[in-house]
Amino acid sequence: MNERGQSQFLSIGILFSIILIIAIVGISIYVITKFVNIGDCANVEVFKDDFQRSMNRAWSSEIVRDTYVGSLPSGIEAICLGEGTGSGIKYGELKDYQRWGNNNLFFYPPEESCDDVATEIEHIEFDFSWHCFDVVNREVRIPYEKGSFDDLVKITRTPESDEAENG
Repeated sequence: MNERGQSQFLSIGILFSIILIIAIVGISIYVITKFVNIGDCANVEVFKDDFQRSMNRAWSSEIVRDTYVGSLPSGIEAICLGEGTGSGIKYGELKDYQRWGNNNLFFYPPEESCDDVATEIEHIEFDFSWHCFDVVNREVRIPYEKGSFDDLVKITRTPESDEAENG
């Protein structure tokens, strides 16, 4: 009878150990995932700051025609720019974020942007009301120009970006 009690205790001990190991592994996976997401959120912030710096440099220059190349986390599919109305799936999902402040840059899809879906980039204007630039291999290319008599940097479209505009 004494041996029987020991085997039940041993079974409960093993079961408790297995549950404890599963809990530790689960918590570890959760913590690692959160750290990876923090890195992605930092990359979104770095992109915004770097893009604003590039636009500031162009704005203070006399004549510029260049393409901004920025890297983004893998979840971001497009960078959308504009102040007006548009059409398509991306505009439909992002149009509500235009109402908050003077936002003119939007990350698509919104759920991948770390609660920072939209922001305002200063010193820019557009030759369109709404346009999305696709992210390819975690890079986005946004052409811009400024003439000697222009007050703002103009974001322009390319033929490649026109093909997937409404996506």
